[in-house]
Amino acid sequence: MFRILAIVCCAAWLAACSPTFDWRPVAFGQGGATGVLPDTPQTQARPVTFENQTLNLTMRSARAGGVLFALGAADLPPGWADDAAVRRRLARWAIDALYRNVGAEPPGPDADLEQRFSFEGRGPQGPVQVEAQIRVTATEWLEAVVISGSDDRARAPLGDFWLSLRWPGGVGTAVPGSSPP
Repeated sequence: MFRILAIVCCAAWLAACSPTFDWRPVAFGQGGATGVLPDTPQTQARPVTFENQTLNLTMRSARAGGVLFALGAADLPPGWADDAAVRRRLARWAIDALYRNVGAEPPGPDADLEQRFSFEGRGPQGPVQVEAQIRVTATEWLEAVVISGSDDRARAPLGDFWLSLRWPGGVGTAVPGSSPP
């Protein structure tokens, strides 16, 4: 009897320590990108300068426990629709910025700019794990990002976030290192 009571108490304690994930559908960008966030999204917009152009990046984010989930989008200048090279440079720049923001070394020039990626860095509270995917279409820059401490990451259902993600055209995301679906 004592063993059952101890198991029930431990289960209740663990449930009380787990963050709540109340997944909510979120559209981001103009091209039909969608995902889910674990709580009511907070929205922040800020200007970002890239190659003498100001892009207005809007991030929708929510926290569950110590895990930050974010979906972002910025419209591209009309002239960039026909310039694949500038869009590749923007994707590379956005990926490198994520690495630099947490003091990590950006990946080499052979990195696949369309694949989901993961790396470790350092945030204000200590070590963090960043998992992200960037897409730059003819009309917009899109990104999905999860930032967590290692303890928080172990308890978070990150797969729900990544499985919900749909890029323009209905394409989902892939597991790091795998082929896109």
